Order: sequence, then structure tokens, then C-alpha cells
Amino acid sequence: MKIFTLVAVIASCLLACTKPQPLSPYLFGKWEVRKTYGGFIIPPDSTYKPGNGNVMQFNGDSTYSHFNQNVLVSKGVFHIRTGAFKNGTTVYDEIYFGSDSSARSLIILSGDILTLKPLIPDISTTDYQKIGD
Repeated sequence: MKIFTLVAVIASCLLACTKPQPLSPYLFGKWEVRKTYGGFIIPPDSTYKPGNGNVMQFNGDSTYSHFNQNVLVSKGVFHIRTGAFKNGTTVYDEIYFGSDSSARSLIILSGDILTLKPLIPDISTTDYQKIGD
């Protein structure tokens, strides 16, 4: 009986211990804004041409840099919560920057397009196109 209990406890511990989901290596690199849309307040719907300099760079060490017209405006750490948001049968990952987990966005990768859709409806959704690693 002791052996059975020991095996059950070890099995439970192994099942309870899960590794964090690795970030998609495809997320890492430079992404340039192509379109902003939706939201109730800011900004109005806009389309951006290639070379506009509005870039998000994601690094493998979970750091990011945000450029506006090729000028660094913010940098820090980003966090991804895998499978954190469910809409019907569709499950999305969430991303947030720094320690502000209240300002989360859904993160959707489709080909070379990255969509960041804030969970706050007043803020617009942004589509980025991958421009480099």
C-alpha cells in the first residue's frame, strides 16, 4: 500500500508540474505597423505604407523596443499568457508589456501579419507586418 501511495504522489507531482509554453520564435524580430482600426476613442482608422518607421521589435529574452517614426519611444519586458482568452471555441494568447497586466491585448499571428487587439474596446487594433528578424 505504501508503494502505491508513493507512486500516486509522484505521478500527481509530475502531472502538476508543467513547463511554461515557449514563445513562438516567429514572434521574435521586427514588425512594422500596416493598419490601425476600430476602437471608440483613439486613433482613427489608418493605413501605413512600408518604411513608416512605426516598429515593434520582440526579442528572445522577452524584451521589446517600440519605435515611432524610427525614434525609440519605449522598451521593456513583455509577457505572453498562452491560451488565456477564449471566445466561443477560439482560444487566443494574450500579451502585456511591463508589469501592467490590466492592459492586455490578444496576439494573433497569421503568416507575416501580427495583430494586437486590446481587450479595452476604446483602443484600436493594430496590424503589423514582419520586416526582419
